[in-house]
Amino acid sequence: MIASPAPAGTPAGLLRLFRRVHFWAGLVVAPLLLFAAATGLLYVLAPNVEAWRHAGLDRVAIPVGEPHRPLDAQLDAARAALPGWQAVSIVPAMQPAASTQVIFRPPPDPHAAHAGHAAAGHDHGLPRGRIAYVDPYRAELLGTLDELARFRTWAKKLHASFLQGQAWRWPIELAASWALVMLATGVALAWPTPRSRGGPGWRALLPRGRRGRAGWRELHVAVGLLAGGVLALLLVTGLTWSRHAGDNFRSALQALGQQSPRPPAGLRAPPPSESARPLAAQAIHEHATVLTGGRALQLTLPTAADAPWRIDVLTSADDARPQDRLTLLLDAYDGRELHRSGWAELPPLAKATAVGIPFHRGEFGLRMWWLRGRVAAPPVTAAVLRALPGWLVALGIALAFALPVFGLSLLVVVALEAGAATFGRRRPA
Repeated sequence: MIASPAPAGTPAGLLRLFRRVHFWAGLVVAPLLLFAAATGLLYVLAPNVEAWRHAGLDRVAIPVGEPHRPLDAQLDAARAALPGWQAVSIVPAMQPAASTQVIFRPPPDPHAAHAGHAAAGHDHGLPRGRIAYVDPYRAELLGTLDELARFRTWAKKLHASFLQGQAWRWPIELAASWALVMLATGVALAWPTPRSRGGPGWRALLPRGRRGRAGWRELHVAVGLLAGGVLALLLVTGLTWSRHAGDNFRSALQALGQQSPRPPAGLRAPPPSESARPLAAQAIHEHATVLTGGRALQLTLPTAADAPWRIDVLTSADDARPQDRLTLLLDAYDGRELHRSGWAELPPLAKATAVGIPFHRGEFGLRMWWLRGRVAAPPVTAAVLRALPGWLVALGIALAFALPVFGLSLLVVVALEAGAATFGRRRPA
């Protein structure tokens, strides 16, 4: 039987509200969190799966005494395999047994362009390009693969958007925001009364071997507190990538002057001489290798006559070190360095975000339901709501603004609670 409502304005009344919110959070979070955990595990295991699944494209036989063919010859071999497609970027082979990867965008779709959709290699956030794999020693094509057929890309898009593109990034954002509320209310409910005030003290946070519902509650509290800190970090770092909350986070960083520096566009005007030709991929590769100390690179081709080459240092998926990442812009006509953006140029909050991303990826869930006569949580009376402290109301409004998906779902929960309260008053005892 559910206990009678606590007096309004008392800590007990506030805890009843937290218990109700905790119940709603569990309803929202449980299925989505299980999905996020399962798909996130797939992404963590992606390097192992790809080593088995894509070995024929990623690895090549090393001939004795033969150097790599020029990168331009490798690029020509890739282009011959995909006529009409636009080469976007190159990942040169930096390891002896590695292949060179060339990423292509599909030809423009006149029907999509007529309908007002972008045909720049993406369809609502799902990659539509292809990757050509080239043997760097022989400049021969090994094969091609759709970007989304790459297991890592597929697992990432499944985790982030259910493979439905940008429009379906909100469910994970919904789960992450409500999970933070669940953690906060769970800590408030489990916080022990000090022994000086007649309570059990910190011993209440440890399982004491009791049976039945009390034992399950003790286990729930202990596991929740043990995993809560790590889960909170995963949730916060995941929200920085989300569509709505992430946009708000980036806007706040920009307002604070903490945004990561963005490479400027149009750094070099076309030379006056028509005989001048942009540097070839081989020359850019050699120059960029010297500037970056021989680390793995992705070379993005110029998109216009006055556009630069973009060079990104790639870090290993198994050992991502954000301090190693670097972006360079090089003049397409003389290889001169035009812009550099690395760890040293990042402001403090951007550095914290860069560290949190590898942590979230794992380069490093059992939820309790119980029947208390009915599937429910203690009701909250109107008197308790009227007695809410102002700081809690302000916090709820701020969270709803910072996490728009959470804010909209909170309105739904409030509407359901209001409807249930109205129905309860009209129903005969």
